[in-house]
Amino acid sequence: MKDGMVRKSLYGTAEKLDLWGFGSFGMPRIELDGDRHMTIEQHDGILEYGPERIKVTASEMEITVEGMGLEIAAMEKGSLEIKGQIASVGFAR
Repeated sequence: MKDGMVRKSLYGTAEKLDLWGFGSFGMPRIELDGDRHMTIEQHDGILEYGPERIKVTASEMEITVEGMGLEIAAMEKGSLEIKGQIASVGFAR
């Protein structure tokens, strides 16, 4: 079975059994605290970095954070924290 088919099957099973809180199945975990702090876990790297936009790749998607005074406050392997005034968060495949 191809990797994409396995991933689709896992996502379908997680959806049916409502298991998203128990494991992300390779998807990023995103936590937003108000509009000033965001944590992204299981990311693959930073694509764009500036005070008004930070773009991160994770699994098969790109996560775009837009706002003012954005900065990466902390970064460890597979995890990063963004601080600043967050105006929007977008996802693209």
